[in-house]
Amino acid sequence: MRNLYLSLIVVLALPAQLSAQDANYWSSSYGPAGFFMPGSVIAQNRDTGVMFYNPALLVNTQGSTTSLSGTIYQWQSILFKNGLGTGLNLRSSGTSIVPMVASHAVPIIKKRLPFTLAYAIVHTPIIDYSVTQQKDVLQDVLDNSYSPGTETYIGQYKAANRIDQTSLQLAAGMRLGKKIAVGVTAEGILQKQSVTVDFTSRTMMNPAGPDTILAPITTVSEDYTASYRQMGVRAKVGMAWELSDNHHAGLLVTTPVLRLGGKGTVVSNLEVSNLYLAGTGINLLASTRQTGLRSGWKNPLSIALGYTYLHKRGQIYIVAEYFAPVKAYDVLTPKPAAFIRPDTGSNNASAGFLRLSDERRGVLNAGVGASYRMSNAVMLFASLRTDFTYDKGEGRSLTEGYNINVTDWNLYHAQVGVNLRHRRYNIRTGLMLAYGSTNDYPQSINLDHPDESNFLLGDAGLSKGRTLHAGLLVSYIHNF
Repeated sequence: MRNLYLSLIVVLALPAQLSAQDANYWSSSYGPAGFFMPGSVIAQNRDTGVMFYNPALLVNTQGSTTSLSGTIYQWQSILFKNGLGTGLNLRSSGTSIVPMVASHAVPIIKKRLPFTLAYAIVHTPIIDYSVTQQKDVLQDVLDNSYSPGTETYIGQYKAANRIDQTSLQLAAGMRLGKKIAVGVTAEGILQKQSVTVDFTSRTMMNPAGPDTILAPITTVSEDYTASYRQMGVRAKVGMAWELSDNHHAGLLVTTPVLRLGGKGTVVSNLEVSNLYLAGTGINLLASTRQTGLRSGWKNPLSIALGYTYLHKRGQIYIVAEYFAPVKAYDVLTPKPAAFIRPDTGSNNASAGFLRLSDERRGVLNAGVGASYRMSNAVMLFASLRTDFTYDKGEGRSLTEGYNINVTDWNLYHAQVGVNLRHRRYNIRTGLMLAYGSTNDYPQSINLDHPDESNFLLGDAGLSKGRTLHAGLLVSYIHNF
C-alpha cells in the first residue's frame, strides 16, 4: 500500500509542475539592450543618464546628476488557450505603476586619479501571474459498474506565481588612459517569490454506488504553496574603449549571485477520497507545513559585449550577452518530516516531492538600438531585442517537485521614444512592447476526460500560450 501511496503522489505532483517572463533574463527595460532606458548600455552612447549598466561609462558623467525612471503605466497579459481542456482557458492580466530605477552620480575630482561614484536602487517586478478556472457539468466520469450514467462533476484550478527583485548598487568608474576606462559595481539583491498550485477534482456517485451514505463523493485534490526571501551579492566588472571618435566598445562581466542568507516556507495538502481503481477503494491524506527552510536561489555568470557607432545625427548600438547554464538544484528542499497520514515512520522520503526546483540552459541574447537627433532639444530612440527562455523544456532533468518558473517561451521586445533636452534636465518618454508565444506548452491537467484511471486529472497534453506586454516609460534626469 505504501508504494501505491507514493505512486499516487507522483501522479498528483508531476502534472502540476510550473514550467511565464519568469524564465527570461532580458525582460526588464533596465539592461544591456534597454537602449531607451537612461544609462542602460555596455558601450558609449552619449547618454545623459547617471547609473550606467557598465560602470566604466561613469567616467563620461560631467557633473552631479540624479535620475528617476519607471513605467507609469504597464499592462501584461498571459493566455494559455485551452489550458485545462477544451474551452477552459487560463488568462492572467493586470496593470501596474512601477518605479524601477533611482540613481545619483558624483564625479570625484582628483588630479592624479579622477573617478566617478554612483549609487542606485533598482526594482524589477519579474512576474505577477494569477489564474483560475472551473468546469461544472454532468459527465460520465466514474465506472458504470458502480455508478451508472452521468455524474455531477466539478473541477477547479488556481495557480499563481509572483517574483520581485530589488537591488542596491554602488559603482565606481575611472580612466586608465585617454581611450580606456574601467568600472566596478557592487550589487546587493533581495529576491522574493511566492508560488501556488491548487486544484480539486470532484464527482458525486450515483445512487447505485457501493456506499451511498458514507462515501457519495469521489475527490482528488492538491494545494501547494512555496515562498521565500533571499539576500545575495554580486559584482559587475566593466571596461570601455574609445576605438576612435566614432567607434566605441564595451565589455561587462557579471558574477553569479553569492548567497548571504534566506528562508522559505512550504505548505502542501493532498487528498484522495473514495477513488475506486481496479475494484480497490483508495483513500489518501498527505499534509505538511514547514517553515525556516534554507533557500538556495541562483543566478548565473554572464558576459556582455557592446558596440556603438556615433554619427552626426545620433548613434547605432549593437549588444549581445551570454548567460551560463545552471544545473538542476533545489531552491527549497523540505525536511524529511511526516507527510502521508497516518505517519508510519517510513514515508518521509515523500517530502522530496514538495521541493521547489530550478534548472537553466545557456542563453545568448542580442539587441540593436538607434537614436536620431531631430534638433538640439529632441532626440528619437528605437530598439529591438531578443529575450530567449532559459527553460529547458522537455529535455530538463527535473522529475520531482515543482519548478520555479511558469512560462517557457521566447520573448521579443521593442521600444520607441523621445528625449527632450533642457539646460538643467532631460525628460525621456516612450512606449515599450513585448510579445512571446508557443504551441507546445505542457498542460498541468486536462479536464476533458477525467476518470479513475487518470485519478480524475484527465490526460494532459499540449496547449498554446502567449504573452503581450505594453508599458509607458518616463525618465527624469536632473543635472546639477
